[in-house]
Amino acid sequence: MKWAMTGLAVFAVAQTGAAYAGLQNSDLWIGFSDSDNGFLLDEDTGDVWMTGPCLKTLEPAINTGSSWVSHTVELVSIGRAMATLDQRFELVLNPAAPRIVVTSNGRGGSQSFSASIDRNCESGGQCARLIETQQACQG
Repeated sequence: MKWAMTGLAVFAVAQTGAAYAGLQNSDLWIGFSDSDNGFLLDEDTGDVWMTGPCLKTLEPAINTGSSWVSHTVELVSIGRAMATLDQRFELVLNPAAPRIVVTSNGRGGSQSFSASIDRNCESGGQCARLIETQQACQG
C-alpha cells in the first residue's frame, strides 16, 4: 500500500505540462481527507489532474458508470535513473463509499483507498481551494 501512495507523490513530481488548461472547469475533487492528495475531475470532458505537492495533468479519464478511469504511461526520472511509470487511476464516485483504486503494472497489482468527494469547486470547498492554489509540477 505504501508504494501506491509514494508512487502518487513520485508521479506528481515527475513532469510539468499544460497543468492549468481547463482546471477551472473541474466539477469535483476526490482525495484523502487529511491531505491535498487526490484528483480534480471535469465530468464534461474527462480531464483529470492529480493534486498534492503540485498539480499534474493526467491522461483524460473515461466514464465507466460510477467510476472514471485514467491510464497514463510515461518515462520518469528517479534520481539519476529513468523508469517507466504505468499507472491506472480509478476514481469511484459512489456517494456511499468513494474510493481511489491505483493499479501500477509491475508493482504488485491494485491498491484501493477510501476517499472523500468535494463538489464545491466554485468557492469555499477543498476543490475550489485546490483550483486556486495548486502550482504545476516541475519536471
